[in-house]
Amino acid sequence: MNGKQYLNAFMNNSATIRDVLAADVTGAAHKAVAYNAGGKLALPAADGEPAIGLIISDVSANDSGVTPAGTEVDVLIKDIGLMEAGAAVAKGDLLTVTKDGTARKAAAGEYIFGIAITAAGEAGELAQVRITQSGCMKAASAGGGGTPPSGD
Repeated sequence: MNGKQYLNAFMNNSATIRDVLAADVTGAAHKAVAYNAGGKLALPAADGEPAIGLIISDVSANDSGVTPAGTEVDVLIKDIGLMEAGAAVAKGDLLTVTKDGTARKAAAGEYIFGIAITAAGEAGELAQVRITQSGCMKAASAGGGGTPPSGD
């Protein structure tokens, strides 16, 4: 390590980060974001892809509800927060993110972003989500639906 000592190396204990949006986002609060190739925050590139966290509710927006590109936003990256549902979700559902930044139940092969702590009856409702960043959902077994990855 080049003779350097790394005692007490920097560790951010905060549940949030602050970074810049790469593009305009409509209704940004409570949506999931990922890093794009340029290292800026953006909505996920595709359904079921990993996301870094959730935009917090006090994000600034114009009268049309758009948070413009270049805006610094606070993003919850761990613990429990509110997330906009893209479809109905039940308590305990393993959730993935969609390309519009909303949550839905994860399917086989999709990245598990978190677990629903409260239900959302339909798209547009908010659910409490525990961010777990759990890897990919396993394929369905003969006995039922997909299961989370093992390896605790």
